[in-house]
Amino acid sequence: MAEMTTSSPGKHLLSVQSVHRAGARRGAGLGPRLRALAGLASAAAVALGGSAARAQPQQQPPRDPVAAEALFKSARALVDKGDYAAGCPKFEASLELNPSASTMINIARCHEREGKVATAWHDYNRAIVLNRETAGEQRRRGLEEIAQKGIADLDARVPKLRVVVKGAPSGVEVQRDGTPVPAAALGEPLPVDPGPHDLRASAPGHETETRSVTLREGESVTVELTLRPAAGPTAATAPEKAKEAPGRGVPTWAWVSGAAGIALVGASVGFLIDDLSAIGALRDSCREVTGGTYCNPGYDFAADNARKNRDFGLFVGLGGAGLVALGAAAYGIAGSGGEKAPAPAVVALPWVAPSGAGASISGSF
Repeated sequence: MAEMTTSSPGKHLLSVQSVHRAGARRGAGLGPRLRALAGLASAAAVALGGSAARAQPQQQPPRDPVAAEALFKSARALVDKGDYAAGCPKFEASLELNPSASTMINIARCHEREGKVATAWHDYNRAIVLNRETAGEQRRRGLEEIAQKGIADLDARVPKLRVVVKGAPSGVEVQRDGTPVPAAALGEPLPVDPGPHDLRASAPGHETETRSVTLREGESVTVELTLRPAAGPTAATAPEKAKEAPGRGVPTWAWVSGAAGIALVGASVGFLIDDLSAIGALRDSCREVTGGTYCNPGYDFAADNARKNRDFGLFVGLGGAGLVALGAAAYGIAGSGGEKAPAPAVVALPWVAPSGAGASISGSF
């Protein structure tokens, strides 16, 4: 056990490997009676606990101690040569296949070498938990000493970050480096690795605040975040406000109705002019005499008279329809400033017949 007390990082790793191997050799020496009892216990667990096993929400990852041991040895060989970049990931892979205190301590040494002192501090604490399942009293005591020494060496080096939200509103959420910080952890100095960290705080109806802070080894920093009420409606209440607010835009039908009204009035004016022209021609070419009307020879009295009657009917019909359409447009434009005005259904149909002309108007307002 002399190697286990050395302060050299490389020998610390070597001592963990020695303890790891020693435990494996002792584990192989279980007596026949103990193995028989273990077999009976396993059979009982299978027979009586099948339904309980199916009720587990998540299955434990499959273990492969043989592959884990091979990866552990490969990682040790690489680290002994100074190739931490290739060796440390193999320790991680070995831990996934077979979690053990010795492998966890080696991973802690890797993180410590990278400057991630808070992560390494956590790894040593996790190694102590895993060490409870380590076989062999001597091996378990040796791993405990290594882990406790690693924790003691890092205690003063681990930075602490304390996040405080002043006047925290309801529903506040805080994230550190993209990971949610529980509400109970706010105000507590928590271990973090040295270097930059990003903080983000948000709450319904408040502006989101972000902050960046950089910590050095052994430093304790408190960051205060203040959430200010958002100006105007929030994204959550905006749809409801939109439902309550009256319509402000002029409806499309009002513009269409106005354009149609102007066109109808313009057409009616044209027919009025033509009607007056026909009346003028009749007055110039014809006159009342005893017994009837006398017109100049060659003048087509019937044509101008029919034109006069037709134009007057169209003037009255189209002009009336145009005025109705313009009134509906004015109603729609005026109503757009308050409550939304319903679109009136207006239909204006001009008609021409041998005896006259006009326009039919139908609809609801």
